[in-house]
Amino acid sequence: MKIFFKAAWAKGNVMRKNFKSDATFALAEEYVGRICHFAPCKLLALEPKLKKSDNSVLWFCDTAKNAQALSTGDLALRLRQLETSGVREWSVVIGGADGFDEESKRRLKPDFLWSFGPMTLPHELALVVAVEQVYRAYTVLRNLPYHTRHAS
Repeated sequence: MKIFFKAAWAKGNVMRKNFKSDATFALAEEYVGRICHFAPCKLLALEPKLKKSDNSVLWFCDTAKNAQALSTGDLALRLRQLETSGVREWSVVIGGADGFDEESKRRLKPDFLWSFGPMTLPHELALVVAVEQVYRAYTVLRNLPYHTRHAS
């Protein structure tokens, strides 16, 4: 399964210039690189004409009331389900500063609205949180030291 983290605020390739902080971009890249040990993974911009394909799953990181917060363990279980279900692509989309408008949600029909809880995060930091949590979920599934040294 390929994993794509898509930045809705970025244009073209996701590069340092799309981030206000070089350190935030570097951290996102660091965790994408770690995930690549488990599955192909990339940081991309959200394509304006994105369409879901067969065997793909689309998640929006969102603050909507119907978005669901997941513990690390719950995310690990969902990741295992995605891996064993025949899904070829999993895209996790992080909205811009204003999140997602209703038109985007209607057009793209995300399969899941993922919340990081009631707090508000800058969109660039939300991307880092999403990437780190997916990496952490992989370490849970593989019982690797990154997870076992930290509380979930």
